[in-house]
Amino acid sequence: MTDRHAVPPEPERDEELFIEFANDLAPSGDGAAGRMAAASALGAWMTARHLVRRRPSALRMVGELHEFAQLRDLVRGVVSRVAAGQQPTKTQVRSLNRVLREGVHHHVLQPDASGATFTVGQVGDELDQARAAVAGSLAHYLADHDRKRLRVCADDTCRWLFVDQSPAGRRRWCDMRTCGNRAKAARHRARVRRHGK
Repeated sequence: MTDRHAVPPEPERDEELFIEFANDLAPSGDGAAGRMAAASALGAWMTARHLVRRRPSALRMVGELHEFAQLRDLVRGVVSRVAAGQQPTKTQVRSLNRVLREGVHHHVLQPDASGATFTVGQVGDELDQARAAVAGSLAHYLADHDRKRLRVCADDTCRWLFVDQSPAGRRRWCDMRTCGNRAKAARHRARVRRHGK
């Protein structure tokens, strides 16, 4: 039996999609070349995660960069508040819900020109749906997981988001090998300077 779906199945929820989105992408850029590079990277990222059926055109992505940059700022803002032991603001919750609502879509049965065969198509904007998938991963994390495990890297030159998976739940850096070692080296240099060694 042949599967006659014009769209892929709903993407599986990835609880940390919002972290990957906030850390790995810079959905903005300076100048035309910077915007094109950011648009290309964002399109490739969404395609690789099956958030879109096929990679959107660079021109379309350039036009959408502002919306994705706003989502990135929203995700980072919510996680920063939660990591500091605060609740997301009412404005942040409303903004997250707006992104979720804009990603709503439905499926339709579509006959071919002859009416002899059908496919299942999807109605709704794929880029709105991609943003909703990112927002949904954050919403599901906040609703279903230990929010106290959300962190912002303590390295001021990094500030990546991460989920603390350590047994004690006291991790401060996104990666001990890089940010953690940098912090240890800085503390060591400060001790050496203080003690004149």
